[in-house]
Amino acid sequence: MVLGLGAGVFAGIVAGELLGRVNPQRVRGAVGRLGRRAGPPMDPDTIERTVQDALRHSPETRHVAAKVHALGDGLVELTGTAPDAASRRAAGDTARSVPGAEVVVNRILIEGNDAPVRKPVPPSAR
Repeated sequence: MVLGLGAGVFAGIVAGELLGRVNPQRVRGAVGRLGRRAGPPMDPDTIERTVQDALRHSPETRHVAAKVHALGDGLVELTGTAPDAASRRAAGDTARSVPGAEVVVNRILIEGNDAPVRKPVPPSAR
């Protein structure tokens, strides 16, 4: 009995620690999306173009070299590199703001940290 009580207390502490770090806004957003589908699903190519345009036109993300992949069912994956963590985070936020991009998997690497720094492309090579 003491062993069971100890295991229960330990499991409660572990669960409390794990759940204590959960962002309440993200949980509310995920729960809100569970039963909600606004209209027919969008075409993946349209979602990709819209996200790419949004990234290109945002001052926070125009220096992010990202590729956008719409994987279906509102799932979008971002890959590429960003000059810093703030740009990487802004790219994920910008992608999430696009209608049809309900879940964004942000796999953008940070230059100099996760990936080598990109060399600028000379204007004559563009």
